[in-house]
Amino acid sequence: MKKQILLAAIMAVVSVPVFADTGVEAQLSTLGYGVGVGFQATDSVVARIGINQFNKTYTTTSGSVNYSGNLKLSSADLLADWHLFGGVTHLTAGLVYNNNKVDLTSTGAYTINGTPYTGTLNSSVTFNRVAPYLGFGWGGQMKNKGLFFNSDIGVLFQGTPKTSVSGSGNATADATAQADLQNSLKNFKYYPVISVGIGYAF
Repeated sequence: MKKQILLAAIMAVVSVPVFADTGVEAQLSTLGYGVGVGFQATDSVVARIGINQFNKTYTTTSGSVNYSGNLKLSSADLLADWHLFGGVTHLTAGLVYNNNKVDLTSTGAYTINGTPYTGTLNSSVTFNRVAPYLGFGWGGQMKNKGLFFNSDIGVLFQGTPKTSVSGSGNATADATAQADLQNSLKNFKYYPVISVGIGYAF
């Protein structure tokens, strides 16, 4: 199902015909690399459809613990910008299909939420699939033809992260380990979004 939603968003971005009051944009944000399409919905409101992707595999050592993991950012958004007084400043609200995920393997002696563990812990962290977004920014409207720049600052309300745990040692499929990991991540239910982009309005 999630692949179908992402595919639909991609097709919406790449297949929309060029017509008046439409713009295309490339952007870089804390959600990854993105592309999108904007439409002038009213004289002061721009509707945007976009997709974002980023993948990073990493390994590191901290103290006696070896970490290896994979960060996968994958999302699709449907947003509306209300341009205050018809200017470049806008308030933004919308929904994000959030397929972001973190997989992490920790090996050694480590502590989670105050509880010591020894062995290998495989953990996977996911979030609510649909998350509201609120923010503000500065950018051009699609009714103004030519090159434009966009910047946004906002918050993705992704909910408390959901975790799954397996491994060896005293963290093997341990319900306490899973609860400790869940509690250690509870402050990440709000995800900050900062983006900059450049586009062209037709």
